Amino acid sequence: MHIDRMPLLEEEQKLPQRKLLIVGIPSFIIALALSLLIHQWAHVVVFKHACGADAMRLIRIMDLNGTHTGCPLSSLAGTAATFCLALASFALYMRFPHSLFLGSMAFINAILRLPEAVTVFFQLLVNRKASVNVDESAAVALLRLQDPAAATVILCFFSLTIFFLAVTIIHDTRMVPKKWAIALGLFIVMIPLESLLWRLIVPMIG
Repeated sequence: MHIDRMPLLEEEQKLPQRKLLIVGIPSFIIALALSLLIHQWAHVVVFKHACGADAMRLIRIMDLNGTHTGCPLSSLAGTAATFCLALASFALYMRFPHSLFLGSMAFINAILRLPEAVTVFFQLLVNRKASVNVDESAAVALLRLQDPAAATVILCFFSLTIFFLAVTIIHDTRMVPKKWAIALGLFIVMIPLESLLWRLIVPMIG
């Protein structure tokens, strides 16, 4: 009898498609907007209180031929805030596994910086320098590393960490049917949706 019950322990009741659409889509949009808001808020707070009057100076990033306008410490704060939010949301999601909002928060913040981090990593790997002005390239500039190989290792570790965190979040989501396909679809949709929300959020905080 114990053997017959074991498969039932591993099965989780899947959400009906209607509830997944009615609750899941708004939860995803709200979670993305809140995540971007917190990311930008971390930028602004550090920019105003830690970067000082010289924050808008032009700085060179890892032997970059171009320049990046802004404050590396502010860039680090934004990336760190997103990563910490991913960990906190994931911890809460494990405590409340039926919350689509917490699942969306954990998933979004795990993959939010993944495209930029991977882009900078491959640029360092191939060209030994970053040619895009994003938070990750500016944050690594704080280390003032002479050897680009060290920065490449750091970006590789960071990219793998957030990638496998996202994979873990998807794997531990039991109530969503076809979760891998849905996660891929949300990742694709998130790119244009993120750009749209940025236009609304940046003026509110900046």
